[in-house]
Amino acid sequence: MVRVPWAQLRVDGLLGEGASGHIYRVHQEGNTQGLALKLFKGAVTSDGLPEHELAACLAAGQHPALCTPSAELADHPHGTRGLLLPLIPPTYTNLASPPNLETCTRDLYAAGLRIPTPVALRLALGMAEAVAHLHQQGVMHGDLYAHNILWNPANGHALLSDFGAGTLLPADQPETSRALQALEVRACGCLLEELAEPADVAALKALAHDCMDDTPAARPTMAQVVQQLAGAAAAAVLGR
Repeated sequence: MVRVPWAQLRVDGLLGEGASGHIYRVHQEGNTQGLALKLFKGAVTSDGLPEHELAACLAAGQHPALCTPSAELADHPHGTRGLLLPLIPPTYTNLASPPNLETCTRDLYAAGLRIPTPVALRLALGMAEAVAHLHQQGVMHGDLYAHNILWNPANGHALLSDFGAGTLLPADQPETSRALQALEVRACGCLLEELAEPADVAALKALAHDCMDDTPAARPTMAQVVQQLAGAAAAAVLGR
């Protein structure tokens, strides 16, 4: 990954904060494009180790539905580690807020949220494609929640962000790798179930049920989830 010196950056302001770091708007010397900079909070965060996130990002590569870093920060005056990411347009917003003590493991969606069927299916398909891409690259996102998804409500395009809990799948342990992928398929099922409520899409409900099968080996792969969602999206366009 390319390394960008701290001296080339101008910090314009804080954009937000996650479990593993603070996100700032920055400009790079000689670069007219706005960037975001994630500065890690410490050597160990509640999500994991910065080096694990870096390794996952390197292996993940680029995908239209992923918000992956473009460079690593170098020469911070305090030795703080960081990653440079694309600046997301203001038309994108978090799909939901993190869980609270009442919902525990489920995110909080805006009251009265309604999502048109084609928009919900595009969102779901994009996220499934992103996770399928990660699995193909040997990466587990590890934090597939709606609060880590930035979406454009006008058209349903979405970006999966925050690789703080990302990890490399053990290539030398295929059974463990498949089990971890099945765990992430279940997380996808929870997301589909949540999307099905404001969108009232039967295809999402049925697929969510399959993804959350009590037997991990019986769950579809992410590639199969993509196929089913692509079919549902095509059918919705044709009005079937």
